[in-house]
Amino acid sequence: MVLLKWELKKIWRPGLLLAIALIGLVFYDARPGFYLEYFWDSSDWWGVQAQLSSGWLEAYGTTMEPEERAQLDGQLAELEAQFAQQVAEIPGAAEAGITDYESYLDWDAAHQNGLTEEEHQLGFAVYSNTNLNMVESLMEFMENYDTLAEGEEPEIWGGRVGEYSPAHQPSIRRVEEVRAAGVFGFLPSAAINSADNFFHYFAIWCVFSAVLLLSPTLVRDQLRRTRAMQWTSRRGRGVLNAQMGAALLSGVLLTLLNCAVYLGPFLATGALRFWECSLISVWNAEFPWFDWTYGQYLLILLGLTFLLTLAASGFTVVLSQFSGSYVAMLLKAIPLIFVLCWGIVPWIMAGAGLFSGRPVRLTGLPGTESVCAALSVLLAVVLCLLTLRRQKRVEL
Repeated sequence: MVLLKWELKKIWRPGLLLAIALIGLVFYDARPGFYLEYFWDSSDWWGVQAQLSSGWLEAYGTTMEPEERAQLDGQLAELEAQFAQQVAEIPGAAEAGITDYESYLDWDAAHQNGLTEEEHQLGFAVYSNTNLNMVESLMEFMENYDTLAEGEEPEIWGGRVGEYSPAHQPSIRRVEEVRAAGVFGFLPSAAINSADNFFHYFAIWCVFSAVLLLSPTLVRDQLRRTRAMQWTSRRGRGVLNAQMGAALLSGVLLTLLNCAVYLGPFLATGALRFWECSLISVWNAEFPWFDWTYGQYLLILLGLTFLLTLAASGFTVVLSQFSGSYVAMLLKAIPLIFVLCWGIVPWIMAGAGLFSGRPVRLTGLPGTESVCAALSVLLAVVLCLLTLRRQKRVEL
């Protein structure tokens, strides 16, 4: 245990941690943070969906039953009345014949072939200064709900399913199963899309930061020729075991630290209010293979992130063992980062658990993402064990 603590101290060097923190700050602003900015933005249709769903969550619970669907007609009438009040305050709208939502549709249809500069400015003013997005989003939800209630597939379901699965029969059976169950969830698209993209890039960062932290681990000992001194004692000959264990443990601890920093902004969006909502939603284009709740989906994504970081830690410490200098390790770390962060991690994390998941599209088997992540960890552990076995046979 004392040896493990000493090896952990050697890995967690303040200067290296500071450099990783600065890179992480830049990376967050460039990638994961982008997908959280517009979660509740009323000018974006994803943000409007989130606002509508949040209100329904308080009124109807996590699903909307057919008798509750009738209340949406009244909500739509209220939103259209608000639209009429808002559009009346826009200069030039009344002169163009736009006094309510129906007249706006007529005006928009009459100008499909092109707009003058003044008409373009008027259209933008209507879009920016009214609840037009909310009215159209509610109408889309109601249309999809009614289609599903009649025993048919909403266009947003059927069209995307055909795009995703190479073996169409499993995906078709899945959609028919859900349709027959009559699940009327209303989890907003923003919740799934933000989580999918956020954890995609969060996993990339966790893997990348683990490679940066662990790359110098064993190279430093070889440069200082400490291995010969360690092998003079029986206890010292087992130091590589402690170093491997410290590296894998450091990967887990670094992921926990990244979670503490990165997940704060994600939680601040208020997405967890949808924790109990079904991942199967009336207006979600991202269709799930499993009957998860949103909370379970987030835990699965987090679990995949930990597995991939653990695998990256194992690969890194093995390469570090066979590098005699920092330059040699750098030449190994760059291809490793490329394979992991631009290959394996996006392949597993992008659309994990959804019809858009890449491993599932390749195999046609739901849950392939978890299997691939587990196999990555298994491969890393096997390489670590083979390295330990080889080291025992080496003579200094």
